[in-house]
Amino acid sequence: MARMLGRLTRITLVACWLLVPAAGHADVVEIRTAEKIAATADFRPGKADKPAILVLHGFLQTRDFGIVKNIADTLADEGYTVLSPTLSLGISHRKRSLDCEALHLHDMDVDLREIQQWVQWLRSRGHQRIIGVGHSFGAAQLMAWREQYREKGFELIGVSLVGSAPFTLESRSSLARKDVARKPPGADLVHAPLSFCEIYTAPAGKYASYDQWGDDRIIAALKQSGSRTDVIMGSSDKFPPPDWEARLAKAGAHVHPIRGANHFMDGSQEFDMLDIVLGILKR
Repeated sequence: MARMLGRLTRITLVACWLLVPAAGHADVVEIRTAEKIAATADFRPGKADKPAILVLHGFLQTRDFGIVKNIADTLADEGYTVLSPTLSLGISHRKRSLDCEALHLHDMDVDLREIQQWVQWLRSRGHQRIIGVGHSFGAAQLMAWREQYREKGFELIGVSLVGSAPFTLESRSSLARKDVARKPPGADLVHAPLSFCEIYTAPAGKYASYDQWGDDRIIAALKQSGSRTDVIMGSSDKFPPPDWEARLAKAGAHVHPIRGANHFMDGSQEFDMLDIVLGILKR
């Protein structure tokens, strides 16, 4: 009986959530990068007594990617100021995810400079306390930005945090990575696995700028950060290595496991993930 009541309560909560009105209209704001590229973001102003939240998508995706948009909408509904940019990846007003097989001329350093511009954009509007929420490799990029720009007080929530070589691609990519490592930065194009791409085409130096942010690099950044990092991981996420949660916790992260959740927090586990994010922000 207790188990049945629990299930009924769960169904009722999900139904009520679905009946909540969608988040208010987001203003599309724009910055001009040093490379003269127009990068855009959705911006929703919130309550002055709450921190601003910068929500970042995963590798090659956009701010409209399902889990990222749901996080941004939920936080805006809760009264937080939310800025969710789409990294330009060298394309003005980019609206679509990029194909793995395309020629990629963007790199990690340019991405981090773009994140810095968005943080400065928020600060110029009076938002001094900013918290980052990143999905997948987007969380790793926020960690890289925090380290490069020495943002000691920048708190971060990583959802399904993974590095540039997810576990399921690691064995396939090992030989290709050795080939890339032998190429000088100015070498011809390389075609090798990267992140969720089985074949990623880019100049060797630009490829390496992402590839260096694998699991070990993330752990090193965590140990040196000096800032709070919360990581939400699903028990059914097949991409991280088997001991990933333990390594994250040992490096200083506060790990929040969700039983049965996959990398994208599909289904009812999405509500668990959103509850955890709100709980972290309200602590």
